[in-house]
Amino acid sequence: MGARKAAVSFLAGMLMTVLLVVIIPVIVDEYIQEWIREAVGDTGLAFLTSDVIVTILIWVVILGFMIVLGAGGILRRFGIFGILGLIFAYWIMGDVTDAVLPLLILVAMLVVSWVRDVRRRKRDGTLKTR
Repeated sequence: MGARKAAVSFLAGMLMTVLLVVIIPVIVDEYIQEWIREAVGDTGLAFLTSDVIVTILIWVVILGFMIVLGAGGILRRFGIFGILGLIFAYWIMGDVTDAVLPLLILVAMLVVSWVRDVRRRKRDGTLKTR
């Protein structure tokens, strides 16, 4: 990987982190939440009130953004330099320890993916043992 591509990946990781942590909550709070409130209105479904329905829909929207813009999305698109950009963005925003949770989730997903791959290769007979 060239220095230019590494720098672009680093900056993209920073940008995606700032977007997820700063801009997306403002957009969701100011625009999307109000739009969902108006769409749901004063409706109840079984034991769910309109406030609960709005909260559930907001969480779905936020989780969608997290899947696309979170640590996994950054790693998939921009590699390790993107993850370094994520850590740097949290450091610029004031507390690098806030990056621990996204990184732990990323590590957990990598471990689960690796275990699944090993099991599949054992089942298929393509895993070489000593």
